[in-house]
Amino acid sequence: MKKIGLLIGLMIGMIILPVSAQAGVAMSRLYNPNSGEHFYTANTNERDNLKRVGWRYEGIGWNAPTNGNPVYRLYNPNVGDHHYTLNANERDNLKRAGWRYEGIAWYSPAKGTPLYRLYNPNAKTGTHHYTLDTNERDNLKRSGWRYEGIAWNAEPMDTSNDVLLNVPYINQNSAGLPMGCEAAALLQGLQAKGYAKNYSLKTFIKEMPLAADKNPNHGFAGRPDIVMSGVYQSIFPAPLTSWGSKYGKTVNISGSSPATLKQELRNGHPVVVYVTLNFASPQYGNYFWGTGIDNAHVLTLDGYNQAKDMYHVSDPNAGKYWVTADKFETSYQLKKFAVAIR
Repeated sequence: MKKIGLLIGLMIGMIILPVSAQAGVAMSRLYNPNSGEHFYTANTNERDNLKRVGWRYEGIGWNAPTNGNPVYRLYNPNVGDHHYTLNANERDNLKRAGWRYEGIAWYSPAKGTPLYRLYNPNAKTGTHHYTLDTNERDNLKRSGWRYEGIAWNAEPMDTSNDVLLNVPYINQNSAGLPMGCEAAALLQGLQAKGYAKNYSLKTFIKEMPLAADKNPNHGFAGRPDIVMSGVYQSIFPAPLTSWGSKYGKTVNISGSSPATLKQELRNGHPVVVYVTLNFASPQYGNYFWGTGIDNAHVLTLDGYNQAKDMYHVSDPNAGKYWVTADKFETSYQLKKFAVAIR
């Protein structure tokens, strides 16, 4: 697997674009799980090529200006690692040590938001990491990374369209409901809007409509407290909306585009969305009522960061966290099932 990482690194070095074609473009951040390297690029073609060969897209790392102080990019063909630096002396020393100079990758403003540089003395690839996030910086320091100061500056990110509704977190597992994600996601959204405040998940789920024919289009199929073989244990948006409407304004917006989901968030409305567990590739199964996604999962969408291109969710199975737009939208658009709480 390490050889794959090296080959990918060589491929990267061949497709860098001139900085004039990249200037002013948000910087994409990717991660190679085989080598441990983080990679940064303004080139969307390069980003997409790396995603196709197994790199994980982690969203927008920062915004680079159209001009300023050049940040140089170099590649080590012996270990498959990249390095980025403002320092021309460091660049030249690396060139003399056998690193390949790949040109100006982006620019740094003289003043701006600092990007921090850290070094992992135990790694052979991915030895340096660069981040705007002070929490990430401090966590890496606690893990043994050496803090090397400010690497360069970024342009301030646009937060004018950012949303975070702070939906409460309700854990379906601690309530003893391994198949209760739909109910938990709905209750999270309702309580965020001030509805159903006097309910716990255990009391709320007692009022969930059950499907006598075990068809999720008619209500919840099976039981939410146990796993039942051969039963598609879910409740689909139409009956979920009818149930939620007993407590507050709940609207079935299934079929909505990601742009519509973002608008709901900007209007202050959390959205119950149907995705896959951990946003994994779908696993399909055939049932008497049609085809279902066997690894489906339901959670509450409550935020979006435009600059970083990430969504925020309250996941009844895994807590509250950010997920890249690419990962979220790919999973959501398998079914486009969504219910807004207004």
